[in-house]
Amino acid sequence: MYDIIDPLKLNIMEAILKKTVKEFMIKKVIAVDENEGIKALFKLMDQHGVYGVPVVNKERHVVGIVTEGDLLTHFTTLETPRSINLLGGIVYLDDIKDFNKHLREHCAETVKELMVQPVITLKESSTLQDAINTMAEHKVNRLPVVDGHKKLVGIVTRTDIVHQLSKLKAA
Repeated sequence: MYDIIDPLKLNIMEAILKKTVKEFMIKKVIAVDENEGIKALFKLMDQHGVYGVPVVNKERHVVGIVTEGDLLTHFTTLETPRSINLLGGIVYLDDIKDFNKHLREHCAETVKELMVQPVITLKESSTLQDAINTMAEHKVNRLPVVDGHKKLVGIVTRTDIVHQLSKLKAA
């Protein structure tokens, strides 16, 4: 009726979940400078077949992230908020803040203007379990990994996590 968990499999599972991200992260990270143009960003992501890149400053500190979703937003149809004319003035019926945000994204010329910030990162010492929990909590698909000086040293994607978890099934 009940399966008894094999202690060996339990030890393997614990070992895999305690693995540090430094052990399995992608170390050759495709990143983009915050002052780079949107056109160059498209080319970079297309050339390398990546769906999101960390944004770094001159010191290689992670200052944001840009995903394919952010790039698509750049090309969406911009809809003006509903409004009415009242006594010679305009009264907006929709939230103007959302419109202003979409307008900035739509008109962005540099990565800095389009990137999402603040960006959620992991430390090299974070575990696989930390990465899983962080991705689930923040609903993100990739997490830049930073060292003790907050410099970009790697990235962990959902695919990397699935690859690590597949080792549990193989055990």
